[in-house]
Amino acid sequence: MGKLFLAFLFLFLPHAAFFSATAAGRCVRQCGSTLTPYPFGFSGDCPILLACNATASTAALLLPHNSTAAAPPYPIISFNSTASTFVVSVDPSCNRTFAEAVAALASAGAGAAAGYGASYRTALFLSGDNCGRGAPPGSAVTFSCSISSQFMALHAQCSGGGSGGASSSSCVASTTNLNASTAAGPFMDWNKVRAAGCEDALTAAVYYGDTLAGTPSLQFGVAEMGWWLNGTCAGAGAGGVCAANATCQDVETPGGARGHRCACRDGMSGDGFAAGEGCHHYDADRSKKILLIVAGVVAGAVAAGGAVLLCLAQCRRCRARRWSSERLAAMRLLSEAATSSGVPVYSYAEVARATNSFCHTHRLGTGAYGTVYVGKLPGSSCSAPAAQVAIKRLHCRHHHEDDDAAAAAQLLNEIKLISSVSHPNLVRLLGCCLDRGEQILVYEYVPNGTLSHHLAAGALPWRARLGVAAETAAAIAHLHGMRPPIFHRDVKSSNILLDASLRPKLADFGLSRAGAGDRLGGATRSHVSTAPQGTPGYVDPEYHQCFHLSDKSDVYSFGVVLLELITAMKVVDFDRPAAEVNLASLALDRIGKGRVAEIVDPAVLAGAAEEEWVMESVRHVSELAFRCLAFHKDVRPAMSEVAAELCRIRDAAAPDSGSDDHPGSSRLIRPMMMDVHVDVSLDGPDAAGKKAVSPVSVQEVWVSDRSSPSTNGSLPRFVA
Repeated sequence: MGKLFLAFLFLFLPHAAFFSATAAGRCVRQCGSTLTPYPFGFSGDCPILLACNATASTAALLLPHNSTAAAPPYPIISFNSTASTFVVSVDPSCNRTFAEAVAALASAGAGAAAGYGASYRTALFLSGDNCGRGAPPGSAVTFSCSISSQFMALHAQCSGGGSGGASSSSCVASTTNLNASTAAGPFMDWNKVRAAGCEDALTAAVYYGDTLAGTPSLQFGVAEMGWWLNGTCAGAGAGGVCAANATCQDVETPGGARGHRCACRDGMSGDGFAAGEGCHHYDADRSKKILLIVAGVVAGAVAAGGAVLLCLAQCRRCRARRWSSERLAAMRLLSEAATSSGVPVYSYAEVARATNSFCHTHRLGTGAYGTVYVGKLPGSSCSAPAAQVAIKRLHCRHHHEDDDAAAAAQLLNEIKLISSVSHPNLVRLLGCCLDRGEQILVYEYVPNGTLSHHLAAGALPWRARLGVAAETAAAIAHLHGMRPPIFHRDVKSSNILLDASLRPKLADFGLSRAGAGDRLGGATRSHVSTAPQGTPGYVDPEYHQCFHLSDKSDVYSFGVVLLELITAMKVVDFDRPAAEVNLASLALDRIGKGRVAEIVDPAVLAGAAEEEWVMESVRHVSELAFRCLAFHKDVRPAMSEVAAELCRIRDAAAPDSGSDDHPGSSRLIRPMMMDVHVDVSLDGPDAAGKKAVSPVSVQEVWVSDRSSPSTNGSLPRFVA
């Protein structure tokens, strides 16, 4: 910081020199933000005295000398120290007399140390009745720039002549050679201009030569003035001595006296006087200093940026190495734990070969947590045939090394949890792959689509629906009976898969478990505090409000599934009236009013016309659903009670005469088998397998309703 301050101080040293010189010579040359060149100033010690406009504080005003009229001051527009000239504004005026103009624009310098006068490039626009008449015969006055009265009336806004109502106007230029700049050349000869005989001075103009096109370059409303210091170069007084690196030129003043001018040599700037700024390389030095400072700042910034980038790159490499080692250790731990849990561990090459490198032709669907593929993996023994499986490739949701250990621990916990569950109506975990940083789970393949698709197709009779409800309830009750209990959190029709015999398989369980006794020294809790997760329309409202997940949350979701089995309606349908968008709200209203028949699936009603027991069974199931959908969880029945009640309702159904099962069992319709070519062979895309589909033609790639992401587990939804 100190070096930077010194650099800026050095940069502004010339200003300090200027002010020092000014103070030493006691000539005040500063007017606000305007600094005039020597010999001009605003104090009595300055050779040429000017007036300062304190209000504007930026303009130096010319103070007329020997003026007998109350002429207004003439603002100075610019200074040119090299040519010893300045430009003053001469606004058009119809009331300015010739004498006033001479008093303002000419200073003979008599009795003073310096003076100024109009330069040879200045032309005056005059008017009056006697213009041109007073010139003696053979005088040198020329009127080659004469203009018409109409032009002056237009630009000077004068309706007539000057003070005497003149009817003619003239332009009087210098009587000397405009190209002359020596001896008597630099100034206008006022005596010869007076010979024109004009009474009024309207305005002035400055001629700057001809342009490249040959037209004159003329600035209207201004006058160029030249200045000098009295005395010759050799006899200049103390205040008129030229500075070093300055040249001195003798000039003849308009009054015929001798004067001189000082000008800096080429490549230097300043007013050229020892008592003023002198001559210096100020502009060049300032530019060089500014460039040096800018270059230094830029170089420093680049160096600092490079150092930061190098540090970031080094830190990134260190983090990458540490993350890679921790990831490998976590994957090794997962692999060992999976093996100890009895879950087969497959290599990435085996899984990629089974899915033809995860080809899109093998894709069954994509969900919020991963993509499901169908494939064939070799059996555990050489004689065992290849098994058709569903392979779920999880999305990598943890990219930070601090989260990788937590993700591995969660996945390990869920693999152990799922492998410990065994029930005929739960999808089984058959293996996993933790190779190359991948997280791939291998599940039992259920070929016949979801309950949601079958209900939409309307091909399930009521007996089959009762069987699906009873067996699904038994599977959920089995999860709740585990120690610690497992809460599914996303029970819905699209997570209930149907096999070739239309028997249900509940998928996507193990996302959360509530048992806290193993962590709290044997104490148990009735719920888990967690952010609400699940699918809209199925989420327990009390869980959504209080963030308390319990087994009764699954009971509520299953109650919605029972409504789907009864009505085959969408759980959330914005095409229905606003009060009936949510299926639970619609059904609770109809069931509570004893009008359940209004919402029963027409396909079920058609069967009820033939079999009287159907509607009685539907009413019992609707009453059970009504209890499951109670707002307060304590009012809802336990899942084991729900499963027992559904088994009773199913067993109470009239026996099916066409069934070979025991009386009271439900008849399950065998599906048709259709050839669907899906590349699941171990030998690549040339071989094809067959997939069993139901009579409702669930053949296309299906995607279930999306669930909101879980923050408590990394195991994704099996039904994508």
